[in-house]
Amino acid sequence: MKLKKFIALATATVMSLSMVACSNSTSGKGNNPNKIVLGTMGPLTGSNAIYGISTANGIKLAAEQKQTVLGKPVEILSVDDKADQTEAVNAYNKFVNNDGVAGVVGATTSGASLSVAITSAKYGTPILTPTGTVPEITTSGDNVFRACYTDPFQGEIMAQFAFENLGLKKVAIMENIDSSYSEGLKNSFIAKFEELGGEIVASEGYKDSDKDFKAQLTKIASVTPEALFIPDYYTQAYLIASQAKDSGLKDTILLGGDGWDGMHTIAQDTSIVENSYFCSHFSLEDQDPVVQDFINTYKTKYGENPTAFSALGYDAANIMMNAIETAGSTDSKAIVEAIKNTQYQGVTGNIKFDENGDPIKGVSIIQIQDGQYKLFDKIEK
Repeated sequence: MKLKKFIALATATVMSLSMVACSNSTSGKGNNPNKIVLGTMGPLTGSNAIYGISTANGIKLAAEQKQTVLGKPVEILSVDDKADQTEAVNAYNKFVNNDGVAGVVGATTSGASLSVAITSAKYGTPILTPTGTVPEITTSGDNVFRACYTDPFQGEIMAQFAFENLGLKKVAIMENIDSSYSEGLKNSFIAKFEELGGEIVASEGYKDSDKDFKAQLTKIASVTPEALFIPDYYTQAYLIASQAKDSGLKDTILLGGDGWDGMHTIAQDTSIVENSYFCSHFSLEDQDPVVQDFINTYKTKYGENPTAFSALGYDAANIMMNAIETAGSTDSKAIVEAIKNTQYQGVTGNIKFDENGDPIKGVSIIQIQDGQYKLFDKIEK
């Protein structure tokens, strides 16, 4: 979905539900006297469940470790929004009207996060999305923040890495024209790469439902790029990579964004993406004690390694709980002000927020080697 249509749909969803929120909202008052309640929503079923469950697991782990805030037990209310904007706004309305939440750590997907952000801005509820990357989320209101970096930010980082670290001068792009995520990364990658002196030698598009990419890849192969940037989620990226090797791009370096995290879980032949690079929010190989402690604790609880979504959920929940403690109350304005002044050493980096509520932190560059994710570099901001 193109970005303008994406934002228009989110706005329409909010407008259709706003009467419900206006009628009896107690938003942002944190009015549960016996406990600190935080709401979170994300896809726990359906095709996007892998992201929602991982994020929710990180949030729950943070709350279990913290146990109490302001001397009260912490409760996490988790709702399956099915990656649907209406479901997410309905969950938000319930949180603030019925459950007395002090803040919301959500939503997970960008569309749901944007709808919740627009709704919440009217009432001031502290909102911190772990994983919503569309830029407009945090410009919806002063009360809205994110723990992840934005689509344009990571597009720029990958362009800079390709040009400066890998020494690449000629890059081609395959874009999912149905995805605002893909479009955001593509546009910022092109702008930064050309600014640095690189050349985009080809740019081809495909639809989300497409499975055959050989026509586009053959065109790209004819201009012999040094690298192919595929800004999409790992299921589509792996499928494209599989066909690229048979379309004359066997020795071409493949590049991706954070949506590639999880590719190793579906790759039947990891040699297809051998020596590819993508950016991520953290690495299992990062020897920082904060990171390793999180990995070990998460693995003990859930029986598997955390993903970047898990780490972002964990950091977002901790930032919200720390802000409530700093505020000394569940007053929304006080919590928002505390988040603005956050200095947090997290799993996904040392985090502070800019004037838009976006995090200023480093980026991990991951290289796929022997089917494993290897920490290639850390780029600090």
